Amino acid sequence: MLRAAGRGVLVGLAWGGLARIFMRLLSTSPEFTWVGTSAILAMSAVLWGGIGLVTGARRAQRSRWWRLAPVAGLVLFAGPGSLLVPGAVGTAVALALHGRSVVIRVLPLLLGLAVTLYPVLGPDSEGAGEVAPGAWLGLALVVVATIWLGFGLHAWWRRWAVPGGATPTRGRRRAAPRHAAYDMG
Repeated sequence: MLRAAGRGVLVGLAWGGLARIFMRLLSTSPEFTWVGTSAILAMSAVLWGGIGLVTGARRAQRSRWWRLAPVAGLVLFAGPGSLLVPGAVGTAVALALHGRSVVIRVLPLLLGLAVTLYPVLGPDSEGAGEVAPGAWLGLALVVVATIWLGFGLHAWWRRWAVPGGATPTRGRRRAAPRHAAYDMG
């Protein structure tokens, strides 16, 4: 589980760095501090480290209480990071709909991305009339970061196997039907 948490922290640092880059590319007046950058990297490392712990606990068939590990990292989405949540949730829902038609799987992803990108591209956005240099690359990085986060949310909330290898909805034995002919009592 510690290896999974360590991998999660590394993924979180990479994701936080990507987030900081797209913020720089989308900003019309970029003014960043080391304190702000460090806070984003730390919060994303906590979130993704928790997701790594959840993944490790699921593989080791530990208690489902490990799902609470990433909760502290959700502070990352209390401010401007909340922009990524709809697209990430749409991605996670699209991934959870396996076995469905492609249209049904892609619809939540597209809807989530549209809600994510509207504040940036919409008519009331901060830089609606002017496009900052590198803004299109920044938008592409927003989409990548959002989908990446959706994969993390999906890993966090996917089905948890119970000890013995069966999932909670599969592998349960049904009680045999009671028939009067077999009832000896």
